[in-house]
Amino acid sequence: MKKVLTLVALAAAAFSASMSAQAGVLRSTIDFETPIDGSPFLSYPGSPLLGNGDEFYQPGIAGHTMFFDPFSNSGLAQPGDLTGVMGTGADCFGAQCPVNNASTYIGLLDDSVLLFGANDGFRFSIKSFKASFIGNGDPIAATPGFVRLQGMRNGVATTATFALTGLDASGNLNFGTYGTGAFGNTEWDYVYAYGFACPTPGTTGSCTAFGTDRAQFALDDVVIEHVPEPASLALLSVAGLAAFRASRRRAV
Repeated sequence: MKKVLTLVALAAAAFSASMSAQAGVLRSTIDFETPIDGSPFLSYPGSPLLGNGDEFYQPGIAGHTMFFDPFSNSGLAQPGDLTGVMGTGADCFGAQCPVNNASTYIGLLDDSVLLFGANDGFRFSIKSFKASFIGNGDPIAATPGFVRLQGMRNGVATTATFALTGLDASGNLNFGTYGTGAFGNTEWDYVYAYGFACPTPGTTGSCTAFGTDRAQFALDDVVIEHVPEPASLALLSVAGLAAFRASRRRAV
């Protein structure tokens, strides 16, 4: 099965989850340090590389396991094609990666997309995250690219886009911390994250998400929240869970 992300324009009406002041707000940070047994690296055993179709798992909020599904948006992609790497520090297999993070993070390579959510459909908001551009050896502009989050709720998409910074005075890339603003007020069924690459210095054109293999970024410390409400405390039924799992993938 091949997953293809359908780009959606900014929604005219954004959802706003009930975030009224109440006790019991649940919060967790996805730091990619504690993979759950059985994942990841299905395509490249013994390696931190991630292939198209691989899926791995991390602890989420209050015992709700989170899935992470890096995939290629290319119509020609094959299972196992390189989509990412679990990086540590500046070492991410030949690419130019951020230097200011000694812990584990996920790097999305070659225009790849990261799909993530809770295995059981538990909704969550994203309050902040850390991100950096990943270079491929080409010259790097002051704004080399963007990260876009595309949240899905009841089949409707809302996006938020964040500019990534270029090289510092020492010629290095670095993680920055990004608050999500109004995007963080909605609890999502699942979220896509993907990058845009901008023209290199001395060239012209638009910043593009796909088709260049230069839209690469690193992601870490994704802060997620959930505000418990009576309607959200019940677990999904078996049928509802099956429908959820089917709805986040498309066969072509």
